[in-house]
Amino acid sequence: MQKIPNLFRSYLIEPWLPQTPDTSNYQRHRNRFVVSVLWGTLLYITAVVLISQLGFDIEIESRQLLTVFSLTAILGIVSALFTLRFTGRQILALNLFITTLSFGLLYIVLNTGGIYSPMVPCAIIMPALATLSIGARAGIIWSFIIFVFSTAFYIAAKAGIVFANAIAPETEVLAEFVGIFTASTFIIFITVYYDISTRRLRALFESEHSKFIHLAHHDSLTGLANRRHFINEIERAIFDASINNTSFCVLYFDLNEFKNINDTLGHHYGDMILMEFAKRLRAQSRASDIIARLGGDEFSMLLPGLGDSEVIKTKILSYSEALAKPLTLEDITYQISASIGYAIYPKHGKDCESLLKVADHKMYSVKRSNNSSAAYSKQPS
Repeated sequence: MQKIPNLFRSYLIEPWLPQTPDTSNYQRHRNRFVVSVLWGTLLYITAVVLISQLGFDIEIESRQLLTVFSLTAILGIVSALFTLRFTGRQILALNLFITTLSFGLLYIVLNTGGIYSPMVPCAIIMPALATLSIGARAGIIWSFIIFVFSTAFYIAAKAGIVFANAIAPETEVLAEFVGIFTASTFIIFITVYYDISTRRLRALFESEHSKFIHLAHHDSLTGLANRRHFINEIERAIFDASINNTSFCVLYFDLNEFKNINDTLGHHYGDMILMEFAKRLRAQSRASDIIARLGGDEFSMLLPGLGDSEVIKTKILSYSEALAKPLTLEDITYQISASIGYAIYPKHGKDCESLLKVADHKMYSVKRSNNSSAAYSKQPS
């Protein structure tokens, strides 16, 4: 059963969508809704014509009315499809379709009794379609147009003007049924399809919103938290620690000789090193730890619950050993190493800026010593 909607979408929907590269996902969904309504109308008209021609013995005049209406509606559908496909102007295509559909309906009403025509209920299709497919303003405009024509037919009936009626008395009940059935079926179709499209758009929006939020708080290269997100996490940790009277640690990493790598081997190689560095930090971290890339080759970590200097130095040594494993990329071996500093809350500071400043200062002390692994034990308490 899933193949039928997929075939309908592949062969009838997608080929008629505007082929513009800058079309948003939202606009693409709206265009699919328009094309679906156009094809749905064409299929319904085709079904009505076939059933009336083959299943009922109706008068020649009625057949002619149905033929003229069908040709008018088909002309509007084809014009709207081509307008949407080659200009991308969705509102123009919809108004073109609704206008031709209205002229076709007006032609039938004029020839089936005017205000007494069994096709009058179908007039509600126009404002309903305009509202759901274009917007509330379009719905109001088309409602006003329908109101004007209805008023004109009412005044004409009051004035004694009699319109021709091509429907024979014995088929009037059938015509009334067809009019009511057509109006209700069409409205149900566009309403249900609109609801389905709206749900898909809502799901798409929520997915895109989640991606945007993630990109706004994470580094695009490594997937780690960015500086803004990391600072927010530190401030949250400060709030929790101040209430619970606990400690946490902030580590500050800076890759050694990374600038030379970028200058000699290129930024592509440097990016691979940064991604591998981030991968190794993740492998050594706990689920509660938060890792961030602050910018360039500078990284930082938030380690909740760690407040003992000796434990932290042991932790730093384990990171140093994990990072020290040679890395081979594109037949080039690189020895990853980093200078690492740390700061403890509240020992070294009670705000985010102070903690990062102390950790950064200790990191540079390690870097100046040119001996990262030996320098960890020499960091001041």
